[in-house]
Amino acid sequence: MENNIKYLKSSLNDEIAYCHDDIGSDISIFFFGGYSSDMSGTKATALSKWCIEKKYNFLRFDYSGHGQSGGKFEDGGITKWSVEANEIFEKFHNKKNIIIGSSMGGWISLIVTKKNISTVHGLIGIASAPDFVVGEWNRLSQEQKDKIKKEGKIIVNWTDYEEDYVITYKFLKDGMENMLLKNPIPITCPIRLLHGRLDEVVSISTSQKIIDQIQSKDKDLLIIEDGDHSLSRESDLNLLFNKIEDLVNA
Repeated sequence: MENNIKYLKSSLNDEIAYCHDDIGSDISIFFFGGYSSDMSGTKATALSKWCIEKKYNFLRFDYSGHGQSGGKFEDGGITKWSVEANEIFEKFHNKKNIIIGSSMGGWISLIVTKKNISTVHGLIGIASAPDFVVGEWNRLSQEQKDKIKKEGKIIVNWTDYEEDYVITYKFLKDGMENMLLKNPIPITCPIRLLHGRLDEVVSISTSQKIIDQIQSKDKDLLIIEDGDHSLSRESDLNLLFNKIEDLVNA
């Protein structure tokens, strides 16, 4: 992948690293990663290989402060990272475009799709996490809430699945300004959601709320009974590939 990394200067002046597997297809698949992840992860790498085999264009990137991109992680948030994702999408969108969002990327994919109703033709969410800042805030003890307000950030880890990560007060406040699930979501393209029953990070109820609130008439939630938050096993990836084909042919 290293030889294929290029950079796009965002409107917010960060160098955004991306990989574009451009094979001249009329179909482009975009992958929006999760919080504190990068484009070298299992799902992004597997998608790149699969898309090349299927002869679809594929675009993956790192948000500012993530992976190979410039900028500081602690300066980011849903607003900033959505701007970056939107600019990547607008630069590389094609005749038919499908966005895949993982966890926080599921939130960002909904925001980007709302801005590009006529050019996003399908959405796939993997353990989508819109509005997850509410859950993050509610999980904090009063001591942690006092600390994050005073110091601006704390280190947390909610499950054995994850590594420790930093969460900032700025990020939580910014997230509150990008909430989606309280109102109908004016997206009408086909949407497919995947969620593991054993997910300890994002509740299945979040995906159920997306299905309830999104205005698309072509929508489906697949609950994977033995799946966790990552959904990175070969069986999970094969389900994802099937959902992509479903939207390509929709």
